Amino acid sequence: MRFSFKHWPIFFKTIFVITTGVVAALTIFFLVAVFAPEKVRAALKDIGWAGETVSAILPPPLPAAQVSSKAYWLKQNWSARERFWFHHASQGTATFPVPYDWFVSLERAELAILSTPRLLSDGDYLIRFGFIPSPRRLDSSASDFGYSKDASNTQTSAEPEQFKDYPENPDGLPVGFAKLEGGIEPSTGEPYPAQLGFTCAACHTGQIRYRDVNIRFDGGPAMVNLGNLESAIGLSIFYTVYVPTRFDRFADRVIERAVKAGSAPADRSAFKEELKRKLRQTLDKIKRERDWSKAILARGNMTYIDEGFGRLDALNRIGNQLFFSDLLPSDTNGNQGFPQELARNYARPDAPVSFPPIWDVPWFLWAQYDGSVQNELVRNAGQSLGVKTKLNLTEHSDPNRPLFRSSMKMKNIFWIEEMLRGPDPFADNTPGQEPKFKGLVAPRWKEAADIFQGDPAWQVDDEKVSNGRRLYAELCVECHRGPVRDPEFDKERPDLSFWRAENPDRTEKNWVKIGDRSFFNVVEKPVAVMGTDRQQSRVLSERQVYLPPSLGVNPTQQLNAQWSCDLPPNDEALNALFTLALMAVVDKSIDQWFKDNPVPAELEKIMRGERRNCQNKKAFKPIAPVDGKPANPPVVLVPHYRARPLDGVWATAPYLHNGSVPTLYDLLIPQHLRPQVFCVGSREFDPVKVGLPVKSGEACATGLTRFDVTGLGNSNLGHSFEGTETDKTKLSNGVIGRGLTDAERDALVQYLKTL
Repeated sequence: MRFSFKHWPIFFKTIFVITTGVVAALTIFFLVAVFAPEKVRAALKDIGWAGETVSAILPPPLPAAQVSSKAYWLKQNWSARERFWFHHASQGTATFPVPYDWFVSLERAELAILSTPRLLSDGDYLIRFGFIPSPRRLDSSASDFGYSKDASNTQTSAEPEQFKDYPENPDGLPVGFAKLEGGIEPSTGEPYPAQLGFTCAACHTGQIRYRDVNIRFDGGPAMVNLGNLESAIGLSIFYTVYVPTRFDRFADRVIERAVKAGSAPADRSAFKEELKRKLRQTLDKIKRERDWSKAILARGNMTYIDEGFGRLDALNRIGNQLFFSDLLPSDTNGNQGFPQELARNYARPDAPVSFPPIWDVPWFLWAQYDGSVQNELVRNAGQSLGVKTKLNLTEHSDPNRPLFRSSMKMKNIFWIEEMLRGPDPFADNTPGQEPKFKGLVAPRWKEAADIFQGDPAWQVDDEKVSNGRRLYAELCVECHRGPVRDPEFDKERPDLSFWRAENPDRTEKNWVKIGDRSFFNVVEKPVAVMGTDRQQSRVLSERQVYLPPSLGVNPTQQLNAQWSCDLPPNDEALNALFTLALMAVVDKSIDQWFKDNPVPAELEKIMRGERRNCQNKKAFKPIAPVDGKPANPPVVLVPHYRARPLDGVWATAPYLHNGSVPTLYDLLIPQHLRPQVFCVGSREFDPVKVGLPVKSGEACATGLTRFDVTGLGNSNLGHSFEGTETDKTKLSNGVIGRGLTDAERDALVQYLKTL
């Protein structure tokens, strides 16, 4: 049929209908993307590459912001000034991919109509990632954040040295956010502006919520979602570059801050152009490293694992930062442009664990869930390097830029440990009283219960507590030892006291003297015996890395020479082992810091600590020579998990090292009866079962993490009380004691609340 003019009305009508439909569909899509991005993301999930691409530029789903009627910081033997310093003192990290002034000038990664998006750095936004709000300063307003009304920022003449350069929080950022002042880039020699990084408090400060009241405590496990925060920051930069008008608003804010700081740009137009160029460079770098990691995972047919709320694969992340990101040449370009030998250095973060409580830890002989680190400065400096302290691992030809130079704030790292540690628990005690920890102490249930006076869910029954104490002695002492602060237990069972140098039921010493201090010898059990998820233990027992010759690092030789670690020297397999490589590189970084920042010899000795930086010989089992020839391999690795004392255990849910059991009650039932799925990310607290509320069949609210125990690294098996066998030598792997009656379980939970 030939087209004629009489067909024009039909043609235009058809075009109009199609266009209107497309516009309507796009409008609906846009409105849903603005007000319910999680629904759009879910709809796009299964439509292939295009859907994945569009989904990637939508903001991450976040829980709704929860406004509390009241907040309280529990008393833990720290002053308000000590607490605020811990929350905001820099360790030298530049965790965030943009300078400080850029971060507080970026708008949220949200689509908005008829309004300007609010700032990424707003407190009411960042709390949706799980962070705890913090005041700008310690004054009368600090009580709104849970500080006591008498909290003061007044200096005294007797204050410790670290308070002389007291941190500020002028933009009201959350707990754990710290400003790193500008300096010189260790690897390039170029100046950098002030940066923003995490300090210990970001991951080791806890909060629970009950009846719209927030209870906060230092040293506890955080409930943050760092993966979502990383996505939100990357998207915020993307939107700033590509969404019309956003960049100009961003640039104006950055310039305004520069003007207030007395460094206004002479040419605003030129400044904006340079700012846009640098912002694009930052975005390109984020995309490049993301594409590299995806390509490496694709080679092994692996996909990314979401760590979710309350967990982080810290060890693999540290390894990826030091042995992949920090080793990449600064001029690397293209998806395949990185040195191929570094591909083996990137590991999927597939062993996430709960953030462990850190009260008491400075007095433990071994730290980390797997008891892999002994020296405190190495442990803490390694953590700092893992959250992106600036570090030179690539430039080795310029004597003015030595390898291992970093932006670490080593004195702050040392002072944080000293504040946590406190004075010697065995010194200057009242005659007749047991020793006690005098640094940061675990939060007490009773103080929280007093806030909810009259609420039966928070009350403890004295008779049940007494029965629970007996059960604790029967079932828990073997691994967790005597309670830290229960005088009644010590009175009834003095031989099992936590503070005794030796206990009759233990072949090893309870406390081990090293130098002038005694350290608590934490109990360690083989992973196979405990039966709990082994994924985290594999990181340090199986992961291997490539060390470029330019670093000059030979782990076994170095650790033997410096610390007398008695490792088989120059063994290729051991030298490639991630755990030893990490120990050696962190050691080198510490050595370089002391070269760059000389301190008196006595102070350096104190800062380095009494303990060696050596392997845990319970995990590194040497193999005897055969026919006079060295065994190959010379050692066999037997992963262990470390038990810790249970003071404050009520405030550390979810339980087991991987956060796979939501409550203390669930931890005490047979393993096969534990919840298989539960929601993580809400701070709501169940004071009866002690931990995260669980409702059978409940769908998780928007933004919360759905924890499924069938996922890799998520097993909730092991550490089980089941059966009737009372002879512990006859228990099968994964079972640690006989089954409990309902009454016994209730009594033990009641007792654990009081510790």
